Amino acid sequence: MTGIYEKTSSICIAAWVTGVGLLGCGPAPESDVEDTAGVSQQALTEGAPLTTHDASCLRLQDQNTWSTYASYMTPVGPAVGLPGVLADLNRVGPMLTSSNRPSAVGYKGGFRWNDGDMATSDWIPQALTAGVSGSTNVAIASWHYGAASPDKGVRLSVADISDMSSSAVNYRHVLMVRPTSSGNFTTVPIHGGGLAWFGNYLYMADTSQGMRVFDLTQIRQVDTSTTCDTQIGKVGSVWCAYGYKFVLPQVSAYVVPSTITSPCRPKFSFLGKDTRGTTDVVLSGEYCNSSDAQCPYDGSTPGLGGRLYRWPLDSATNRLKTVNGAVTPERAYIMNEPNVQGVAPIMTTTATTSYWLSSTRYSGALFKVSTGASRTAYLSGSSQWARMPEGMHATGSGTNLWTVTEGYNGSTSPASGGRVVFYVDQAAVD
Repeated sequence: MTGIYEKTSSICIAAWVTGVGLLGCGPAPESDVEDTAGVSQQALTEGAPLTTHDASCLRLQDQNTWSTYASYMTPVGPAVGLPGVLADLNRVGPMLTSSNRPSAVGYKGGFRWNDGDMATSDWIPQALTAGVSGSTNVAIASWHYGAASPDKGVRLSVADISDMSSSAVNYRHVLMVRPTSSGNFTTVPIHGGGLAWFGNYLYMADTSQGMRVFDLTQIRQVDTSTTCDTQIGKVGSVWCAYGYKFVLPQVSAYVVPSTITSPCRPKFSFLGKDTRGTTDVVLSGEYCNSSDAQCPYDGSTPGLGGRLYRWPLDSATNRLKTVNGAVTPERAYIMNEPNVQGVAPIMTTTATTSYWLSSTRYSGALFKVSTGASRTAYLSGSSQWARMPEGMHATGSGTNLWTVTEGYNGSTSPASGGRVVFYVDQAAVD
């Protein structure tokens, strides 16, 4: 997850379309978040506790294409939903073994992708989320397209993880698409660095804009003839998706208004799911490093100013809670950690001030962070965590912490950096 963020002053200068006076964005004391207009940047220290951040200048606007996009996809069919994909899994991912797995504290199990997916340079794993469809436990991973034009955007791997004691996990790739007109669609050419699954909706990070939302009930089957290998959308009398059998269509998006600028305007590098509080939230965060992806609040310590946001969810609809079409974060933090690629809530506590962060710092690390203590680090260099970890998912029972890895130096060996999906005992890293 990379990007360049313009460094500007530490005072939030944005105004928003509601006309409401907006406070400054900056670090704020835990007990005094609302009285921090014009706060200057504070010094940042790697590994320090989470710093409460004033995000009162920030809004997301619902693009409200829910019904329009759904109607655009009506001619495309048939609609099979997630159950249709789970009934037609066509790839086999062997289980990891004691001699062929990454080292990780509390390791319990995992799988690798098939040989072609382990070796391809066209697609790169990024995000992970999980949930239940009927009686099937499902993991969903996103892959970013890294090859030359045309940009095929983002694909998902839908994997049946119901029986992790078997010899392999079955999975299938699904192409993500955006409807463009009645009976037509195109790819979603973004990084796809974060996923969060609530009900029938799959939220995906859109780095520079916000979050896109996809409807799992609207997964549709398309043509797989050779005609479609290089085509997208309506082609003659059929619908194509670069050879993929199923497409998952976007239904809406929550975007940062163009009037909100840096330093208030964040990046959406990764997402997470938190169900610990009275209100479920979508977590979003910023990837920052010390070179090409510095963030607005880095100050004199580039790479540490990445922010973590909590976006409240309406439990009745599984959409973000909006007022006049806008949603505001219920809380925000500066992470004081570099190269963060994923987040998961620490489910063994009801407190919403503690998290696990997945980082490619030190070639791979898991950080346990909170507002009340310095981090606890599990490092790949000390055989405590996998190399190049990306998105994460913590099971609501407080049992397992899942993660997906991007791959390290082109290795196809799971034990030495090859792409894997694995899970550990949450208590072991708590």
